[in-house]
Amino acid sequence: MKPHQPLIASRGILPCLGAVLALACSAEAGSRRFTYSYETTTMPKGAMELESWVTWKTGKASDPAFERFDIRHEFEYGYSDRLQLAFYFADWRYEESATESGKTEFRDIAVEAIYNLTDPNTTPFGSALYGEIKGSDDFIELEAKFLLQKNIGQWMFVYNIGGEIEWEDDYENDQAELMQSAGVSYQINPSWSVGAEALHEIAVPDVDTIGDSAVYLGPNVSWRTKRFSCALTGLWQVTSLSDEPDFQLRTIFAVDF
Repeated sequence: MKPHQPLIASRGILPCLGAVLALACSAEAGSRRFTYSYETTTMPKGAMELESWVTWKTGKASDPAFERFDIRHEFEYGYSDRLQLAFYFADWRYEESATESGKTEFRDIAVEAIYNLTDPNTTPFGSALYGEIKGSDDFIELEAKFLLQKNIGQWMFVYNIGGEIEWEDDYENDQAELMQSAGVSYQINPSWSVGAEALHEIAVPDVDTIGDSAVYLGPNVSWRTKRFSCALTGLWQVTSLSDEPDFQLRTIFAVDF
């Protein structure tokens, strides 16, 4: 699977970062319950939100010293009650390994759209289409997904399926990836929800070849107030790919305007 590298320094920073995010999250926004899966509902027309993403990936069987942080900053806008647009204005990464010291670099900018087809609160299933374009001066990536959601009382179930293709090295080399993810969440009270997520990624080196397949599974928790929300998911690799991270942790903190 192609790496998407993350943020700032190393193991010593993680506990501090986790503490800061946990404190920030003990504060209803357009709040997300999941961090690797998208819900099908979109923001109301005219609504705005700012999200900050942190994804930490660590440990590989082939490189125990591997560590990477991905940082994304996203501005979301409800263009209509069905169409939600977003602009990622600063994606960057930090990575270190056994053979390379820590390196921080700007990665890309991106635009995203989610179009709601059916509402999970008024129809048997919610559904939506997702598309994203990201790039910089030497690569471009296209991503598309189909989103499903089912609400049953305090329970929420989501499923995403899609893929992405990237042209890199001055747009000369291409690689693709198929993916699916699923999540379940239970709303304990108006502020807190707990659940779990699963992520399945399949490398596609070329159109005739299906590559390695990685599966991740782990718990999540989300919190929200009228203006702030935070969601956190920790995923462990349950397959045995030596060149994929053993663990990844993602936090999304959001502020509504």
